[in-house]
Amino acid sequence: MANPAEGYESYMVPTLFGPCARILIQAADPEPGERVLDVGCGTGIVAREVASRLGATGAVTGIDLSANMLAVARAAAALERLTIEWREANAEQLPFHDGAFDLVLSQFALMFVADKAAALSEMRRVVIESGRVLISVWQGLDRHPFYQTLHNVIQQRLGMSALQGIFALGNADDVRGLALAAGFRRVDIKPFSLTARFPNPDDFIAGEIEVDTAAIPSMQHLDSKSRQAIVKAITRDMQSPLKELISDNHVVIPFHGLMITARP
Repeated sequence: MANPAEGYESYMVPTLFGPCARILIQAADPEPGERVLDVGCGTGIVAREVASRLGATGAVTGIDLSANMLAVARAAAALERLTIEWREANAEQLPFHDGAFDLVLSQFALMFVADKAAALSEMRRVVIESGRVLISVWQGLDRHPFYQTLHNVIQQRLGMSALQGIFALGNADDVRGLALAAGFRRVDIKPFSLTARFPNPDDFIAGEIEVDTAAIPSMQHLDSKSRQAIVKAITRDMQSPLKELISDNHVVIPFHGLMITARP
């Protein structure tokens, strides 16, 4: 597949990120005529769900740093005949004027932003005084035992793992502190859970290992043969934990998140 974002859209969105987007949007309850921003939009599932809900009565914008993700987002929105503005931009420096939006949404993106305080301050800046910002993040690795095991295995094989970063905002008090420091006056945090069913266990584990090791320097410096050998070794190490999750040739995993609602 030429663009890895296409795999993300076809495999991860229907099973996990689509259902999560619906939970986020239900909590946000966008209203006709609202201007909505999706920060770290990826392949655009949140923006697309909002746009299909609001129709011609609202304006939806999605921003992401990845041109590959945005290319898939544009194509998917065009297929669904949705009008959405897509921009390549950094969450730490949003290219919009103060109070440009009524509602800001961000699904599982804040964990990947280097300067989380700056990103939250920017979301606060671009939302109107009567608006709201809703952000979803994962709870900690301790709530996701399969990923805790994968983290340990990758760390053992490569000396480090990027997985803890994905689950780094699992402490509600820490997240509340960040939001309050960014200028939000009211911050409400609620847990939510859902169970995802991933088809084809072999594809699932291969995809997880590829994503979770891609950013590790020691992997980047290996030739393809050595890289494949390590991926095979990690796959072998994960066979037993993976088997425990397989039902009817699907990997069935409960996920636990935090929904942050922040108001100016």
